[in-house]
Amino acid sequence: MRMPSNRKRGGIVLDIDIAKLEETVAVTKALLKEGLLATDIWDTTTGLSLAAHNPQPEATAMFNMLTLEMHKTLTESGFPGLGGYYILELQEHNMAVVQMHGDTLMSGMLLNSGVVNLGVLVSVAIPKYAKGVAAAFNDNK
Repeated sequence: MRMPSNRKRGGIVLDIDIAKLEETVAVTKALLKEGLLATDIWDTTTGLSLAAHNPQPEATAMFNMLTLEMHKTLTESGFPGLGGYYILELQEHNMAVVQMHGDTLMSGMLLNSGVVNLGVLVSVAIPKYAKGVAAAFNDNK
């Protein structure tokens, strides 16, 4: 069943298949198992989560603002811009991964770094997550 999110963005409708985003979350949860503590996929304009496991609205808003500010600062400083994702090491054996999916969506994962294999995360989970989000764009962006 197709459940699109038709959000207007400066006169442009963002047509996203929410069921495909939810499937991406479920696939990621199955892959990373107990290592995945939380994940959200959100609209960068509103900061609102479209699909999640153990949603973290405060973290979503914070990472949305932080990522946009990092992008702006890096660009204005003459540094190379952000790639498709970044990883943060956090206290108490946690890590955060934030992925950019074009200009319209971002996603974040909170992970138990004592459980998640970094090789699997970087070579399998992150690319698979990106592919799943890309498949949710109904205009096939």
